[in-house]
Amino acid sequence: MKKNYFLFIALLITAVTFAQPTNDNCANAELIAVSSTNTNIVFDINTTTIQNETICTTTADFADVWYQFSMPYNGNIYINGTINWNNFALYSSCGGTEIQCSTTNGLFTNLTSGTTYFLRVYRNTSTASNTSYQSFKIQAFEETSNDDCASAENITVTTAESTVNFNIGGATVNNEEGCAGTTAEEYVDVWYNINMPVNGNLYINGTYNWNKFALYDSCGGTEIQCISANGLFTGLTSGTNYKLRLFRTRANAENTQLSFKIQAFEAPANDDCASAENITVTTTESTVNFNIGGATVNNEEGCTGTTAEEYVDIWYNINMPVNGNLYINGTYNWNKFALYNSCGGTEIQCVSANGLFTGLTAATNYKLRLFRTRANAENTPLSFKIQAFEAPTNDDCASAENITVTTAESTVNFNIGGATVNNEEGCAGTTAEEYVDIWYNINMPVNGNLYINGTYNWNKFALYDSCGGTEIQCVSANGLFTGLTAGTNYKLRLFRTRADAENSHLNFKIQAFEIITNDDCASAENITITNTPTTINFGIGGAAINNEVGCAGTTAEDYADIWYNFTMPIDGYIIIDGTIAWNKFAIYDACSGNQINCFENEGSTPNLTSGTTYKLRVFRTLAQADNNSYKSFSIHSTSTLSTQNVSVENSTSIYPNPADTELNISMSDNQSITSVELYTILGKKIMSTNNKKIDISNLNPGLYLVRIKTSQGQTSKKIVIQ
Repeated sequence: MKKNYFLFIALLITAVTFAQPTNDNCANAELIAVSSTNTNIVFDINTTTIQNETICTTTADFADVWYQFSMPYNGNIYINGTINWNNFALYSSCGGTEIQCSTTNGLFTNLTSGTTYFLRVYRNTSTASNTSYQSFKIQAFEETSNDDCASAENITVTTAESTVNFNIGGATVNNEEGCAGTTAEEYVDVWYNINMPVNGNLYINGTYNWNKFALYDSCGGTEIQCISANGLFTGLTSGTNYKLRLFRTRANAENTQLSFKIQAFEAPANDDCASAENITVTTTESTVNFNIGGATVNNEEGCTGTTAEEYVDIWYNINMPVNGNLYINGTYNWNKFALYNSCGGTEIQCVSANGLFTGLTAATNYKLRLFRTRANAENTPLSFKIQAFEAPTNDDCASAENITVTTAESTVNFNIGGATVNNEEGCAGTTAEEYVDIWYNINMPVNGNLYINGTYNWNKFALYDSCGGTEIQCVSANGLFTGLTAGTNYKLRLFRTRADAENSHLNFKIQAFEIITNDDCASAENITITNTPTTINFGIGGAAINNEVGCAGTTAEDYADIWYNFTMPIDGYIIIDGTIAWNKFAIYDACSGNQINCFENEGSTPNLTSGTTYKLRVFRTLAQADNNSYKSFSIHSTSTLSTQNVSVENSTSIYPNPADTELNISMSDNQSITSVELYTILGKKIMSTNNKKIDISNLNPGLYLVRIKTSQGQTSKKIVIQ
C-alpha cells in the first residue's frame, strides 16, 4: 500500500508540473485589457504543445499561447517582448487573417476601436522551454488628429520659449523619406502650422535624436530644413505660414519625451559689421545684453586661420577710452569674440568665453564681433561684461613706482589690467608664459625681512637687486623676503598671468621687519622666571629663515626662531602658554645641547633643577613668521601640576559653545577668577572682566579665544560666537 501511495503522489506532482496553460490555443485565448497605460502580461509557454505549423511565412516547430483584446480606440498597439525569442502575430479572428508579425517588439498599426483582435505569442522549439523573459508589455496609442499635413495642428510661436506636447505613437506608418534625399523607410509623423512672428530664426528642441523635424513652405512644398533632436531653422519671414513635420522611425514610435520646445528669434539689427551697434566702454565694468539667436547663419571662419563652419554673429563699435587693454567676459566658451581694426580689416585678437585684448589706443574705433556656432545660437546667457584698463605708468622696471616701506604695515593699491602682455618667465627658472606686470622701487628701512601679502595666488611677487639684475626671491599670494639690507634699493615686480590680469583684489600689504637681537642661541635674551605667570612679548618677523628641524625627529622645513635664557628658581615644572599652534617651543639644556621638551601652543616641562640655566627656542614656520598676532607667551614655574594649570584646565568649562548672547564660566573647584580676557583669533584683546557671565550680544560671529586666570593658575579655551 505504501508503494501505491507514493506512486499516486508522483503522478499527481507530474500532472501539476507539466499541466498545459489554458490559453494553449486560439479558442481558449485569454482576455486581456489594453489601454494607453503600459501593461505587463506574464505568460507560461514552457508546457504548451509543440506543433509544426506556418506562422508569419515561416514553417517550423513552435510553442504558442493566445490572448484576445478589444481595441479601446482607433490607432496602434505597441508590444515589447524584450528578447528575440519572444515573437508576436496579430489576427482578426481565430483562423482568420494574419494582420502583422514582429520579433522582440513592434508597432501594430491601423487598428479599429471596439474590434477584438487575437494575439499569438510564440517561440521556436529551441527556446520554448526557457523560463526567462516570460512576459511582454502592451500599450495602445490613439490615432493622432494631426496625422498628415492637411490636418496640421496650429501652434502659436513667440519669442518666448514654449512647450508643445504631442501624441505620435498612434500615427499612421508610411514608407517614405525622412529628410529630403534620404532613403525611404517606415516613419510615423505629426504636423503643425506655424506662423512666424518675426523675421529671423526658429529654434526647436526635441531633446533626443529619435525626434526629427522638417520645415516646409507648404503642404507638398519645398523642404526648407531638416534636423534631428534640435536645431535652428534660419532666414524665416515674419507673417509667413510654415508647415512643421515631427517624425520618428517606426521602431521609435512609442519612445518617451513626447514634447518639444519652440522659440522664435528676431533678426538682430547689428547682424553685420556695417550695422554695428555702438556701445560705450569705460574703465568701469559694464554689461551688454544681446540678441544673437535670430542672426544670419554664415559658413565662415571663426577666429582667423580656423576651419570655416556655420556661425551666427553680431557686431559692435567700440571707441577705446584709454591707452591700454580691453577685457571681455562672455562667461561660457560658446560666446566667442574677435576684435578688428575696421570692417573687413585685420583681426587684432580672438578669444573664447573671455579674454584680454591688449595694446589698444585711446580714441581709436574698433569693431567687435560676437559669434557662436549654429548649434549654440540660442544658448543663454545673452550678455557679456566689458571693461577698459588704462596702461599703468609703472609698466616696466625702468619706470618703477617708488613706495615707502616701514616697519608698520601699509597698503599699496595698483592697476595691472592695462599692463603690456609679455611672453616671459614668471619666477626664475619657470616656463615662459604670457604675463602682465608692474614694478616698484623699495628702499629697505632696516636690516631684516620684508613681508608682502597679496591675498590671492594670482598676485605673484619677485624681488630683484636691480633692473635686469638677480632675482632674490619669488612668491605667490604672500611671502617673506629675507636677509635684506638697510638703505639698499630693491626692485619689486608684481605679476599675473594674462588670464588673471583683470581679477579683483588690486592691492597688497607690505611691511619691513628689523632683524632681532636674539636670533640665535648664542645671543639668547635673558628672562626671569617666577611662580607667577609672566608675559613675554617677542618679535620674530625679522628673524633669519633657516631650513632645519623643528621638534627633534621631525622633517626639516623653513623656520624662523628666537632664543631665551632662563634659570629655574625651584625644582619642578616650567609652564608655557603660547595661545595658538603657530607658536612652537623647545627647551634645551645648552646651545647645541639636548632637547628636553618640544610642543606647540602650550605645554609643561617637568624635572627641571633649581639654579640650572636652560635655553628656550620659540619658533614658527615661514608661513606664520610675519604674523603680527599672538606675539607673546606666558611662562612660570611650579613645583607640582596638580594644583596649577592641570586642575584649572580640568575644572573650568565655558557654555554654551557656540554662543550668541551670553557666555557662562563654570569652576568646579570654586576657584576665584582673577580675570577673564576675550581675544579675536588674530590676537586682539577686546574684553577684560572678572565676571562668570559675559555679555557677547554685540560681538560679530566668529572664532574667539577666552583666557581665564584664577588663584591656582590659568587656562585658554576657544569658543564660537554665532
